[in-house]
Amino acid sequence: MPEENMSGNTKLKPFNEKNLPLLVDRVLPLWSPPSGDDDFKRFNVEFIVRNNIAENNYHFELLEAASDRLLAAAFFTRKGDSGMVEEWYEKESLSFPYELKAANDQTRAYLRMMDQRTISLMQADDIKLSLFISLQPGAGGQLLHDLSHKLHGEGWKNLFLWTDVDCNWLWYEKHGFTLVEEGIYEPFSDENEDYKTYIYRKRL
Repeated sequence: MPEENMSGNTKLKPFNEKNLPLLVDRVLPLWSPPSGDDDFKRFNVEFIVRNNIAENNYHFELLEAASDRLLAAAFFTRKGDSGMVEEWYEKESLSFPYELKAANDQTRAYLRMMDQRTISLMQADDIKLSLFISLQPGAGGQLLHDLSHKLHGEGWKNLFLWTDVDCNWLWYEKHGFTLVEEGIYEPFSDENEDYKTYIYRKRL
């Protein structure tokens, strides 16, 4: 995709994988598992990020025009898309003990279940927002707004996503998304609080 000016100060480009560590840095405090050392926690969070990168051309980043500083990123998945995260996992997980990898398996099972559940609700002309990270206030809203117009222009009908209580799920309701399904993921729940999940849809 050619470089595209979205305003005088920013530009939209295909995501450059060299910026992936910046995304991991941003969500590391939010998504780190309770067990393991710093290396394992980063491995676990990088797995979550990479799990959302499908083999397609729907990976975007919003950059500051003057400096190329990363402001936000968004990855999308179509029905039938696949990724390379399992190959990455098999290689990178070799340095961690079985007990820690077993803990990561819980994360993998959860992500797989929610991805499959969301995709099952989609039609062939729907697309899923798999990962959406903003590094600067306001940048994420700008990126999502402009990409929604781009996707609409390509003929996509609805934008789906899933999220949970660990994320700012109310943000999506404020930006035109409608709640399609609410659930409880029992393995992450406890006697004091249910771990709630949410699937949203927005007409493009």
